[in-house]
Amino acid sequence: MQYNDLIKITRELTVLYVEDDRPVQMVSRLERIFKTVILAEDGNEGYEKYRQNTVDLVLTDYLMPDVNGLQLIKSIRAQDRKTPIILITGFIDSEFLIDAINQGVTQFVTKPIIVSNLLNAIEIAVSQVIMENLAQKTQQQELELLRYREKYHFSQQEMAFLKALRIIKNDFSFKRIDTVNDDDNACSLWCIDIHYMPLDILSGDSYSVRELNTGEVIVFIIDAMGKGLSASVTSILTTSFVNHLIDGAIEKGCFDFSEFLRLYTDFIVKELLSEEIVCASFIHIDFNRHKMYTSMYSMPPVLIMKQDGQLLQIKSNNIPIMKYQISRVIDTHDMTDFTKILICSDGLSESWCDDGQHLYQEYLLRDFVASNFKDDIHKHFNEHVKTPGDDVTFIFFNKLNYKDCRSDTIVVNSTLDDIQDVTGKLERYLQQLHVNDRCNALFMSAFSEIIMNAYEHGSLALDMELKQELTSKGTYESYMLEKQKITDKKIMVELNIIHGCSALHTQTPDSGDFIMATITDEGKGFDVSSLSTLNVDNHFLCGRGIKVAKNTSDVLLYNRTGNQAVLIKTLIKD
Repeated sequence: MQYNDLIKITRELTVLYVEDDRPVQMVSRLERIFKTVILAEDGNEGYEKYRQNTVDLVLTDYLMPDVNGLQLIKSIRAQDRKTPIILITGFIDSEFLIDAINQGVTQFVTKPIIVSNLLNAIEIAVSQVIMENLAQKTQQQELELLRYREKYHFSQQEMAFLKALRIIKNDFSFKRIDTVNDDDNACSLWCIDIHYMPLDILSGDSYSVRELNTGEVIVFIIDAMGKGLSASVTSILTTSFVNHLIDGAIEKGCFDFSEFLRLYTDFIVKELLSEEIVCASFIHIDFNRHKMYTSMYSMPPVLIMKQDGQLLQIKSNNIPIMKYQISRVIDTHDMTDFTKILICSDGLSESWCDDGQHLYQEYLLRDFVASNFKDDIHKHFNEHVKTPGDDVTFIFFNKLNYKDCRSDTIVVNSTLDDIQDVTGKLERYLQQLHVNDRCNALFMSAFSEIIMNAYEHGSLALDMELKQELTSKGTYESYMLEKQKITDKKIMVELNIIHGCSALHTQTPDSGDFIMATITDEGKGFDVSSLSTLNVDNHFLCGRGIKVAKNTSDVLLYNRTGNQAVLIKTLIKD
């Protein structure tokens, strides 16, 4: 290595020079060669300065008072085997050299010091530093590249997942199922809720729940073969195309289930690989005529509970969708007496339980019978399966009958005092029913949020932007007190206590009572579909109350216009 090339390297390094009798010329030469020169007069001082500084090279004499060069080297090597060390000595006998090498000396320079020998020793020593630094830098670069790739792939997967969620549609998020039959509306309520738990970011499961018309719904769950990217592409492709077909049917005001299935299957078989299959459940429900039409392709049975306690299993009526074979059988079912419906992918029924001995399908029928709401099914599932081995998707319909149940109607003036008064009365009423404190507190939290929304946005027409502004300025309460003086709008609160034996069906053992609070304001309402995009982590205060109410009740549903909310909660008593 040329001298100038060596200097380019050493000018980036720090050297520790330990010598009790340092020649001035030696120090001066080292200062011209190295970026930093740290000086010490003996082994003790040398070791302390080594510990206090980041040193690239140690240059030490052997003969020094108190602690000699070999003792210093031994102390350094006890914790550092990498930093190169050059030993300056006049001893050249074999035993001494072997001992020095065993202690970890990198190079020797004999006295009297010859400049060329010193430079040669420095060159060999720093070459080791360069190689180690290069290896470390290469390793660090590879690690950073790996981290970048992982971060990039994760961000891409996350974006793909968000895209998949955007493609999935649920027209009944926070919205009740209305029918054209007013009598049915007066005494019963159909609820729908969805559980979607992908195993990976990119999922083979997908679904949508669409409202074709008032009281007419189509539901589908797709379970593409395999896992990961390939399955995800198929499920996303299916969901996107199926929703496109449904959008077109809604726009035309005409839906033909048979034609819908033909268009979808003709489309998807062209996109499938020769060995690829798709499993799917397509369920068309007409609540107005009490009819359910099923076309299921190698999916788990749809579970049905009837009013008399009879349990039905509607099994698949088609083979899986394959590239070279298509079946489109549709079955019709009378759902007049249906009270619960469960539609799921095989991730629910075919997950192995934690005991490793049973599939969850051995418990599913019993748990379905015992469940009133989607969260009940999920709770029972988690009791047996902590870590599912597949994507888990299920859609749960339940019908609450309250025609002959105890009810009470309260008309509330749109004032804060009256709101607080009715809230207090309801809380005391629940206490009289011996509802336990936690259940009482959760329902009252939900009720308070919803009736305050009716007061603010329904009666006083307070929009979200103005509420945010008033809250930030601290003038919210004074504004509301003035505003309520000039409104005569009322809030209607209807309370129903629904007994467990009559809420869903008469033959199931009593699973507890429910309270249903229907809160109606005289405002113009709002677009209920906007609730599906609420972000609980945003910095705005508006919208959080509805999320709180949703999380502290079993059911929160709005009517089509958004001026009526229904809260349902299972009453847990002391």
